[in-house]
Amino acid sequence: MIKVNKIISGCMEVNCYIVYDSDTMKAAIIDPGENGDKVINEIEKNGFKPEMLINTHGHYDHILSDEKIRAKYKIPLAAHKYEVQMLADPQYNASIFFGNSGSVKTPEIQLEDNQEVELSFAKFKVIHTPGHTKGGICLLFDGFIITGDTLFAGTIGRTDFPGGSFEEMMNSLEKIKHLPPLTIIYPGHGSITTLANELRHNPYLRKSEK
Repeated sequence: MIKVNKIISGCMEVNCYIVYDSDTMKAAIIDPGENGDKVINEIEKNGFKPEMLINTHGHYDHILSDEKIRAKYKIPLAAHKYEVQMLADPQYNASIFFGNSGSVKTPEIQLEDNQEVELSFAKFKVIHTPGHTKGGICLLFDGFIITGDTLFAGTIGRTDFPGGSFEEMMNSLEKIKHLPPLTIIYPGHGSITTLANELRHNPYLRKSEK
């Protein structure tokens, strides 16, 4: 059975997710955030067996422990092809403005819209959702979606950062709105929600009155 373990990582309280098979404990790590030691401790405590690291986008608060995780578990990093420069450049990923110099080496796997990625225990579909960043993505698994900083409970990600666009964000949300309402949403920050709940209460997703 596929399960999701949530770890809050770093001062920006990024939601790191470990998607795993409860039988084999094989796992994928999404957005480890700033606190790599906390993520590694959780992996070791539970006996997870990571086989891929994935970034939903390249902002520093989601990526600063990427290299520590890659080195520890010798696993490939996957991110959208448009985020490669942001991952590598401390100015683009904004780490330099917070006293860090976060630089992530080129991802081994560069993702594209609608790409299906097969893990040993599950598969997911890549949905390119620009708006927060040019290469932001959501990861659609069976029954749930990891939305990064595209969609949160009750709101959406900021669009006023470099590479952001409100118009692109609205177009991206259209891709998510038409998923099954019972789809569970695992956002990059804050509480877990469902698409049905967001369609009712999120002003950016609320259905139009007929």
